[in-house]
Amino acid sequence: KQSQSIIVSGESGAGKTESTKYILKYLCDNYGQSTKSAGSLEQKILQANPILESFGNAKTTRNNNSSRFGKFIEIHFDGKCSVVGGYISHYLLERARVVSQSKAERNYHIFYQLIAGADKALAEKLHLASPDKFRYLAKGCTQFFVQKGKETSVPSDRVSADHKRGGPLKDTRMDDYSDFHTVDQDLGNIGLTQEDRLSVYTTIAAVLHLGNITFEDNPEDNTGGCMIAPASANSLAITAELMGLEQEDLTGALLSRVMQG
Repeated sequence: KQSQSIIVSGESGAGKTESTKYILKYLCDNYGQSTKSAGSLEQKILQANPILESFGNAKTTRNNNSSRFGKFIEIHFDGKCSVVGGYISHYLLERARVVSQSKAERNYHIFYQLIAGADKALAEKLHLASPDKFRYLAKGCTQFFVQKGKETSVPSDRVSADHKRGGPLKDTRMDDYSDFHTVDQDLGNIGLTQEDRLSVYTTIAAVLHLGNITFEDNPEDNTGGCMIAPASANSLAITAELMGLEQEDLTGALLSRVMQG
């Protein structure tokens, strides 16, 4: 008995994500605690996939659900060849996508899923708006994935102008509103409390509001420093609130240059 590896590779759209799902399901179904139905451990391993996809997959020009990250997943077995655990030891994300995308592409799914699926109370708490109101989303595609017959599931005040004009994106496997609730349930199933999940969503919203903060030259600084634009005062206040910081502390962090040797 020795460790074995499966390398899943290929160009965009080749089916790497779906192949990985089938491999994990095969291992959990055939070597799990029960041959008829997966136990809680196997379910947690399988339910981690939708979470990884939400935070690491995005719509590109070639693939509506393109993985923009690489990962190394370990499945652990005991002496009887039964699944006893799983671990993701490496996770390499395309970080540049968070702040910039081409016109036909989207940021990571989780941003759109949160905007589309959050209930009214959560949306108000996180100060959510339509994707075209956030600079980190507005330069790319701002339409939601919506299944046929569910066009009214996303509140109208969170729908972008492009979505209203051109309609939703269509993919038989994707629906931003429903996928948010799936991810929320899966986060709970793997052990995150409601408070933990709220912290995750708050951090996601904070990233969006942080992107709306703009800078301009500070006329009173002779060293070439900058200041936060007055028009960004509201975004600064919201970001500080979501991050649990004082506005002065956040301002200082954003305007201070840190030199690393």
